[in-house]
Amino acid sequence: MDFTTQRQYYNRCHFQESLAPDDARNLNIDGIGPQKVRGTNWVETLARKIEFSEPPAFLLFTGLPGSGKSTELRRLTARLSNPQRGNFLPVLIDGETSLDLTNPVDIPDVIAAILFAVEEAVLKAEGRDPEQAMTEGYFTRLWSWLTQTDLELGKGEFTIPGGPKLVAEMRTRPSLRGKVRSIIASHLSLFLKQAREELELLEARARQCGHSRLVVIFDSLEKLRGTSENWEQVLASAERIFAGGAPHLHLPVHVLYTIPTALVSRRFEHVSFLPMIKLANRDGTPFPPGFEAARELVRRRVPDNALAEILGPDSEARIAELIHWSGGYPREIVRMLQLALAHDDLPLSQPDFERIFNELKDAYRKIVPADAFDWLAQVATEQYYTVLNNDHRQIADQMLLNNAVLRYVNGNDWFDLHPAVAEIPGVKKARAALAQAATPSAP
Repeated sequence: MDFTTQRQYYNRCHFQESLAPDDARNLNIDGIGPQKVRGTNWVETLARKIEFSEPPAFLLFTGLPGSGKSTELRRLTARLSNPQRGNFLPVLIDGETSLDLTNPVDIPDVIAAILFAVEEAVLKAEGRDPEQAMTEGYFTRLWSWLTQTDLELGKGEFTIPGGPKLVAEMRTRPSLRGKVRSIIASHLSLFLKQAREELELLEARARQCGHSRLVVIFDSLEKLRGTSENWEQVLASAERIFAGGAPHLHLPVHVLYTIPTALVSRRFEHVSFLPMIKLANRDGTPFPPGFEAARELVRRRVPDNALAEILGPDSEARIAELIHWSGGYPREIVRMLQLALAHDDLPLSQPDFERIFNELKDAYRKIVPADAFDWLAQVATEQYYTVLNNDHRQIADQMLLNNAVLRYVNGNDWFDLHPAVAEIPGVKKARAALAQAATPSAP
C-alpha cells in the first residue's frame, strides 16, 4: 500500500470525531436488520418522543464517550428538521464550545448558552447576520439588566466587548462567570421568567420562518468530569442542576440534554442510555447481528480490498479478533484500525498485530486500581452496575466513564467488563474466587 493511500485510510479512522449524517463513514447501526444490536432504534425512539409531544418535551440522554452518541444526535437533528415529518428548527449545541466543562456548571451558564444558540439559529433562519443583529437582541438587554443590578459589573476585570459576547466571555473568565452567577442567583426567578419569555418569542419567530417549533439539543454535557483535583465538585454541580427533575431546565420549547453517565448510578430516572453494540447475548452465546454491524462499521472506514493489504490474507480472522477485543465499543474498533494503519510495514506481521491488543490491555491496566478488582468481578458475575456505598461511588463511576464497564441491552439492560479488563490478572483471580465461593462444598 503506497504512502498516500495509507495516510488517507489513517485519517478516515480518527476515533474522536462525530460524523455528519451525510458522511460516507456514517453507519446507521440501529438500521441494520430486524434485530436491534443496541436494543432499539435510538434516533427513532428519541424523535418520536419529541414529534408526538404537544407539551414541550424534556429528555435526558447519555452514553459513554465514543459510543456514537454525538453522531446519533446529529442524525436526530437531521430527522427533526425534515419538512415531511416534524419540520422543526433544531438547535444543536456543543457544550465543549459553549461551556467550561472542566469546572462546575450552574443553571445560568446552561440557560445563557441555550438562548445564545437559539437566537443565532433563528436569525440565520430569518436570513439575517447574527453577529450584527444580536447587538440589538436579548443579550444586549440582559447585559444592561446585569450591569444595572450590580454596578461593579462592566467595570475593571468584568469589562466585556458587549452583551452578545457574554456567553463566550463567561466560558473563559472564571471571575466574570462567578460574578454573573452571583447576580442571577439573587434574582433567579426573574432571570428564568425572562429567559422563558424570550424563548417563546424566538419560537414564534421560527414559526414565521415556516418551522413548526423549536427543538434544543444540548450535547457534550456528559463530558462534565473536570480534572483529578475537582472531579467530584464538577460532577456534583451536574447532579445539582439535573436532580429532582431539573425544574429550572424545563423550557417552553422541546429540549434534550446529555448528562454524565456517572449520574445514572445516582438514581436518576428516565435517562436514555446509549449502549454498546451487542456482540454476545447475556449468557455469552454469540450474537451474529452485532458482529455484522461492527464489521460494516469497519468496512465504512476501510474497504475490504484495502484491509487485505493492511492485515494480510487472513484479514477476516484478524478483523473478527479486533471486533472481539473491542467489546462492541465503536471508538475502540476505529482506534485499533488506526493503530494498524500507523505501521510502516504492511501487511502487519503477527507480532505487530498482537502488539495492538497488548497496548490495549496495558492501557486498561493503568486505569483500573487494585481495589476495584473484587467489584469488577462482581459486575462480571451479576451483570449489574451496583454502587456498594458512597465511598465506593467514585471508583465505580470512573470505571464506567473509562469504559472498563460496558452497558448492553438485551430486553433489559445489563453490564459486562471490557474484554481487556476481564484479562487483568487481578480481575481474573477475583472472578475465580467469587466462582469458588458460590460453588456448594462437597458433603
